[in-house]
Amino acid sequence: MRTAALLFFILASISWSCKQNSGISDPLVAGLENSFNSTPNEENYEKLVTKYLEIIQTAPKNTDVSEILLKASNASEKMAKKDQQVIFLNNLVKNYPDRPDTRDNVYKMINLLHATDRHITADVLSLSYLKTYPGDAKTEELKSKLPKVVSPEDYILDIGRSIFADTATGFNQRNAMNYVDACEAYAMVMPKDPQTPEFIFKAAETSNTLRTFEKSFALYDWLIEKYPNHERSPVALFMKGFLFDGTLHDSINAAKYYQEFLNKYPNNQFAKDAKMLLQNLGKSDEEVLKDLMEKNNEKK
Repeated sequence: MRTAALLFFILASISWSCKQNSGISDPLVAGLENSFNSTPNEENYEKLVTKYLEIIQTAPKNTDVSEILLKASNASEKMAKKDQQVIFLNNLVKNYPDRPDTRDNVYKMINLLHATDRHITADVLSLSYLKTYPGDAKTEELKSKLPKVVSPEDYILDIGRSIFADTATGFNQRNAMNYVDACEAYAMVMPKDPQTPEFIFKAAETSNTLRTFEKSFALYDWLIEKYPNHERSPVALFMKGFLFDGTLHDSINAAKYYQEFLNKYPNNQFAKDAKMLLQNLGKSDEEVLKDLMEKNNEKK
């Protein structure tokens, strides 16, 4: 299904500094919503959600699209598309944590993740929920579904250890993916926790190892935009340039992010590296070595 393929790419690639009221008005939306509500079939769902994604993708940077995300989530729920509902709720909770329905949406995500056999991520969400809302009426219910009740930080630490626990096979891809999801779940429920930026950064690093670069960039952007004063934020911006440069061999985007890094953080410890890498974009190792040798000879 085309919509399913587009969901993560579109939602992960959008800048989420969204504060202003949406004010979105599209004459086609009401008609598509009426068609879907009266006849909730695959075709009408596809048309409606594709339109929602178009609105989200083309909205100005500071536009509040939370209601569109909520509508998309509700449409996915009506069609029993649990995986897609999780994606919409994920973006809704992550980017609009101060909404009054955030607690309910996190609880929905926990149940959806269990229903789709993503129990580890559901457990981290549950533990984070218990820490964030200690007196909530759902406390005992959530505890009953957990394999053990520990702090979410300790649970994530155990998942991290499991990535390299098997000395025979080395890196465990499934455990690494669980670790990324767990870090994201923690950050989603506790965006103001002091450890959250570090968890986001570690998730991005693990995504690099997994070579899921769209996820890496989404995590780096989350860190850069939501935690601009954290010590990891400059590193995240540098790493965007470095990934485009050395891994994806995209000199245009590499230059863009190296230059942005140098403009924002001219005195950072990686500034010299960024400058050198920017100057040598597109050159082979032999050409870089030759340039260095020539510069050394000039100094003599």
